[in-house]
Amino acid sequence: MVKNELQSTWHSPDEVHAMSVKRDTTHGSTPESAAAGQLAWYRNTAESSMADLEPASHPIRQNGKDALWLEMDYHWVGQAEPRKRVELFVAGQAGQVYQLLFDTAATTEKLAIQQQMFDIAREQLLIDA
Repeated sequence: MVKNELQSTWHSPDEVHAMSVKRDTTHGSTPESAAAGQLAWYRNTAESSMADLEPASHPIRQNGKDALWLEMDYHWVGQAEPRKRVELFVAGQAGQVYQLLFDTAATTEKLAIQQQMFDIAREQLLIDA
């Protein structure tokens, strides 16, 4: 298998929003296994610094493929500000899974912006292109 993993992360200038796209095999080759592995890592507070994690998952379709949408409410260790993370997992070729992630402070205004950015990114996401 050719190793062609990638990851790119963007932060808004005010550091309020974060977006990341990743393609790899770290947690398996299906959206379900990748999401479960990522969620297990998030639940390890010592590693992730995420506390009081409350996840919900939704099977969906992306680019004609089965995918998994993961939503998480949490806060960073030592901080009270609630946060929201949304992630999309979709399988590509060669056993790799694409992961699209958006993270922001969980205020009404910021969540609306997060949803808009997530929707636009989903429309533009190219799998195995």
